[in-house]
Formats: sequence, C-alpha cells, structure tokens
Amino acid sequence: MALSKDLMGGGFSAGQAHALGGNYAAITATGSIQTDAAVLTASNCVVAGADGTKGVVLSGDIGDTCFVFNNSGSTLKVYPNVGAAIAVAGTGLGSANAAFSQLTYKLTQYKKLTTTQWVALTTA
Repeated sequence: MALSKDLMGGGFSAGQAHALGGNYAAITATGSIQTDAAVLTASNCVVAGADGTKGVVLSGDIGDTCFVFNNSGSTLKVYPNVGAAIAVAGTGLGSANAAFSQLTYKLTQYKKLTTTQWVALTTA
C-alpha cells in the first residue's frame, strides 16, 4: 500500500488517503471469553493488557484486513466475530468461535475471507 503522502500526490484528498491506509487504535485486552473481550475498532491495533486469558474480538466485512500487535508480556487471545473461525497457515481451518493465541510481541495480520472465516499470518 502506498503512503498517504504518495496517494495525496496522486490526487486523493487527505481524508481519502488516510482512510485507504487504515486507522489506528490502542486497545486494552479485556474479558476471558469471546462475548466480553474488547472489540478491535481499527485496522491497525496495538493491544496491551494481555495476560494469557484476556482478549480482543475481530470485526469487519469480507475483504477487511486488521493488523494486531500484541504489546504485552503474555499471550493475547484473539477471537473471530461470533460464528466465525480463524484459520492459521500450516494448521488448517479453525473452529468456530475459538480464540487464536497470539504470542507476546508478535504482529499478526488477520484477513476476513468469508462471513465465517478469517485467516491469520503471524511474524516470526
């Protein structure tokens, strides 16, 4: 993806250019199950407060991408939207409503492929 300044140089307004690049949110992990975890509200999120039980919930439409950085000293539970699953490269399709355990200080890209399927790609 091009930088906002490059898009603006190509004729996009500042608002359009920034929207194409996504938005940012600092999120604190909460809860211990899918229904009380913190909802991710941006396409680029830095999450704090993970303790191995607390988590966040992905939200979005088909085709949406969300980058999540776990800035915690413990594993972050990342849940799909209700009824969906998270597939992990090399392990196959996930189970509906099951959390993906995102390790400490890792960046994971989540892509919503269908209404019921996300895929996760994590940094080494």
